[in-house]
Amino acid sequence: MIKLSAIFIAFFRVGAFTLGGGYAMFSVLRYELIVKRGWVSEEEFTQELAMATSLPGAMVINFSLFCGSKLRGRLGAFAAFLGTVLPSFLMILIVAAFLFPYFKHPSVAAFLRGAAAVVAGLLAYTALKLCKPMITRISHAAAALAAVGIALIPDVNPIFALILVSAAVYLLSIRKSVKIAADQSGINRINDNNDDTDTVKTVNTINNGDNK
Repeated sequence: MIKLSAIFIAFFRVGAFTLGGGYAMFSVLRYELIVKRGWVSEEEFTQELAMATSLPGAMVINFSLFCGSKLRGRLGAFAAFLGTVLPSFLMILIVAAFLFPYFKHPSVAAFLRGAAAVVAGLLAYTALKLCKPMITRISHAAAALAAVGIALIPDVNPIFALILVSAAVYLLSIRKSVKIAADQSGINRINDNNDDTDTVKTVNTINNGDNK
């Protein structure tokens, strides 16, 4: 059984040493949870990420609650949540109390510009890593490209990409499921008819034998 302290430390490390937050944290989370500790599989990670992204609120907090709950129930969810938010909370207090006046210093400004470039790289890495397990069909690739296209439209909220593309994929999947069910029902009816025909033939053969 995974210890609560181990869950807290894992998510605390991610919260403390990841710059940028949001999707930038998921590359580090993937390393901590899959590569280093082996707590979840690639498929489980992507499923929990999809659920965390689809729900309102901060994605990382949603993800920590889902993952912690899967690992150790409610206590695991609380440990993961606390480990995720505590580093940011403490850092904000320290920055507000002591470091805010130094933000305009040239050295600090240069560091922040470098950190922004690193965050962009982490986002690109996360996107590439998520493509392989999530995009396994042509329809998935089409949905991803459609979402990118909608997000690139000026003055359009990216949430519309999530809602519209998700709804389209859902409707297509329902249509496909109905078609498969109809085809299966037709096959079953044909098999039933064939069975009835075979039964009639068998009865006729027996009757003919008795008559002879």
